[in-house]
Amino acid sequence: MNKYLLTSSMITFSFFLCKSLKNRQFSIYEIIYSNRKPHFCVLAGYDGGMANYDSLVVALESGASGSEIAAWLEGMSIQQRVRVVAAVKGPWVGKLFDRVRDAEPLVIDDLVPATTPAGATITYAGRNSLPLFSRFQKRFTRSADGLVFGYNHQPFRIAGKVTGPGYFVVADAGEQRPGELLFDYTQPPPFEPSGWPPYRPNDVLGARFVFMDMHDYVRRVARGVVVGSAFRRGKDQNTYFSLTSIAG
Repeated sequence: MNKYLLTSSMITFSFFLCKSLKNRQFSIYEIIYSNRKPHFCVLAGYDGGMANYDSLVVALESGASGSEIAAWLEGMSIQQRVRVVAAVKGPWVGKLFDRVRDAEPLVIDDLVPATTPAGATITYAGRNSLPLFSRFQKRFTRSADGLVFGYNHQPFRIAGKVTGPGYFVVADAGEQRPGELLFDYTQPPPFEPSGWPPYRPNDVLGARFVFMDMHDYVRRVARGVVVGSAFRRGKDQNTYFSLTSIAG
């Protein structure tokens, strides 16, 4: 059988298979066929209970819109969402940032709900676009007067001691970047919540090479998922990161 006919037949078969499993209308991005492996039914909301780890990359490759990606991610369990977003790495994190440029505005209460008690920790799993030490967490909290701030938690204790803890304060990004949040590494936290590392300025020791004079601009991807771009002294560092709430 001609290979093009075979491919077409596989896609057609998969379309009807997905349709039998998911009784609704499909968009072009709901059936994805990749040369690396078949990704049938991924964006249709049926994946046999486990989304393919690289299915978000496939969605980006296939031109899925930001709103389609948001709806798909929000239909997953927390565990699936964390795994799928964390599988996006390297330059694809930056592509995700670009894809969601027209996303709904992100506000501070989306990141850390207003009902969060002062000093309580809200944790996000992180993945950055760097080749090494790309996995981390950002942990957030609120002060009694509503200020949101956080720090970077490293899985490798030595890395955390050398470069961390990388405290930052969260604010609206302002008129120049509407709908985005700012993570400002030049501002100290108002206090250190119980269990958090001692505050250390971001211009000392190894922290000066990672966090000094840094500003991250952060966009919404979906409920509980954001993506950010790093700037130092106003200069784009071409470094990106994603964050996914581990609590939904």
